[in-house]
Amino acid sequence: MPNRLLIVANPGASRADVALGPAVGTLAAAGFDLDLRQPDDANDIPALIEQEAPGCDAIVVAGGDGTVNAAAEALIHAGKPVGLLPVGTANDLAQTLGIPADPQAAADIIIAGHSRDIDVGRVNAKPFLNVASIGLSVDIARRQDTGRKQQWRAFSYLLTTIEVLGEANRFRAEIECDDESVVVDTYQIAVGNGVFYGGGMRIAEDAAIDDGLLDVYAIKAATVLELLALAPALRAGRHLERDDVVSLRGARVRIASTQPLPINTDGEVTTESPAEFGVDRAALTVFAPPPDP
Repeated sequence: MPNRLLIVANPGASRADVALGPAVGTLAAAGFDLDLRQPDDANDIPALIEQEAPGCDAIVVAGGDGTVNAAAEALIHAGKPVGLLPVGTANDLAQTLGIPADPQAAADIIIAGHSRDIDVGRVNAKPFLNVASIGLSVDIARRQDTGRKQQWRAFSYLLTTIEVLGEANRFRAEIECDDESVVVDTYQIAVGNGVFYGGGMRIAEDAAIDDGLLDVYAIKAATVLELLALAPALRAGRHLERDDVVSLRGARVRIASTQPLPINTDGEVTTESPAEFGVDRAALTVFAPPPDP
């Protein structure tokens, strides 16, 4: 079990002020030497990790998926085990790993000390843990109201999605996945490294974050009404065999569109198409319960 923990808290995490204290108290009571840092700006997180990582045994990220994504490159370079305290708006990585939503229970996972290696996806060299996507999810991320997001959490995504659907347009793209290639007219392309994204949706029913593979889907629905009818299957990950969804799986993916389109990685727009995707195998070690057999 590590002795000294660097805890990096996102200053904008929606539940941090309320939930972080008890979780930190749980870790302190277990005998850890804690170094709690909460930078003024989330953009300062990578430099903070780079500076402080040599003096700690493990790094704990307190925040949501956006915070983990912002820290990902620094966490990989640090090479230390990583703990998660899910106090953000969206905590899909924690859900993928079976880490409880309650931060105190998540602290108990760190105390238990079981760890596993997970993959990190990359798109145009940018890291992502959960999913990278083009289309609707980008518009949803850009339209998120910060105040509503912090107050309503996952429900805010639903409200914004409803707003965005009224303006949705399809785009044409070519997807190459290992030896397969397909051209689609679509509202959304998603490339998943993990299992959950978008506040609890499944990229695929049998997706895994440690298999070295990316799960890809593109929605071929012709109208917004058809897209809405597809929503329950998308949320449960049961869309792979549907005729109105293209599904692919592979280690390397390339997406080219008729014009450059922004790409959302774990909730933040970080790059644009054309896009080259790959996987860094076992790039991070995280404290998590053993995966289900």
